[in-house]
Amino acid sequence: MLGASAVGPIEPRPALREEVFVSEPIRVPAVGAQAAAEPARSIPLEFRASGGEYFRIWIVNLLLSVATLGVYSAWAKVRRLRYFYGNTSLDGVVFDYHGRPLAILKGRLIAFGAYGVFYAATQVFPLAAIGFFPLFALGVPWIIMKSRRFQLRMTSHRGIRFGFDGDYAGALKAYVGWPLLAAFTLYLMGGRMLWEQVRYLLGNARYGSEPVRFTAPRGPFHRMFLVSTALFALIIVGAFAAFTALVAAQEGEELSERILAAMTSPAALGCGAALFLAWFAALAYYQKELLNASFDGLELGPHRLESHLAFAPLFGIYVSNFLAIVLTLGLYSPWAKVRQTKYQLESLRVAARGDLDGFAAGAGDGTDAIGEEIGDFFDLDFGL
Repeated sequence: MLGASAVGPIEPRPALREEVFVSEPIRVPAVGAQAAAEPARSIPLEFRASGGEYFRIWIVNLLLSVATLGVYSAWAKVRRLRYFYGNTSLDGVVFDYHGRPLAILKGRLIAFGAYGVFYAATQVFPLAAIGFFPLFALGVPWIIMKSRRFQLRMTSHRGIRFGFDGDYAGALKAYVGWPLLAAFTLYLMGGRMLWEQVRYLLGNARYGSEPVRFTAPRGPFHRMFLVSTALFALIIVGAFAAFTALVAAQEGEELSERILAAMTSPAALGCGAALFLAWFAALAYYQKELLNASFDGLELGPHRLESHLAFAPLFGIYVSNFLAIVLTLGLYSPWAKVRQTKYQLESLRVAARGDLDGFAAGAGDGTDAIGEEIGDFFDLDFGL
């Protein structure tokens, strides 16, 4: 972009003045200022994948991964993500995934090697596990940071890559500092811990050179964490109380006999079904509240993301997918994945102000050659 001092000396040359004028509309401030005055239009994400198509990818990936003792799993992940990204579109333009299998395999080999060292050391010196705990606590934030950076840098839309600017200090604070503080307060600060972790993952993202703004309030996270914790605690306590009552109602002198009779009684089947439904209900509530609170707080330039997940459809998908997977011995898994992904993605909408093409041109790529080369050298993906 030419500054004021550069424009002055070339004022008498009309051709150059015209060239400067033409370049003005792609500046980010101009796009944002013009878009702010326009009414927002709601643009939904579309997901066109099908269970049948994904099943063919899934079964080949599974067979080849088994045949190669897991080596092909890196190529399997790239095939899967390219299929899902290529079937996800916003305003008629699909997303792209640029991950390379060798980079993913490299990260997994490093993770496997680190686990091998840990396992060997603890087998020879069992107390060595205590010494590895600080390394584990300090290493997990680094893994999360590198994985997130890899994931976003391998994603593009309209030819522009996403990026991640979160640093290790921020990851350490979000995934070690806040969990310790939450535990110290008996998890009264659990909602704030979740908010900090989501802010780190989403608030440090960018689209080209345009940073994502995380504006979600903390209140919904506190409420969701406390309600979800209470629900899961009630389910566990209720299951224990119901099973204890069933055992006490059985006849027999030996405790093992009463436990076996309780587990095979008709009442146990009813209690198990109730527990199954209650557990998925609590999980659906937690996922709905977490995803809605997280994505509703994202802004990019003049545009804002909205999430409209509802409890009933999500609960129905969880229950029916689980039953179908069990009844088909796992073969329904590709259809289950597509169903859940489709509902979650199509519950997202972009409240767009202005044209997305113009905004994308203004956002630019935001990638320099040095940063790209350093990123390539440290490309790691641990499947997080």
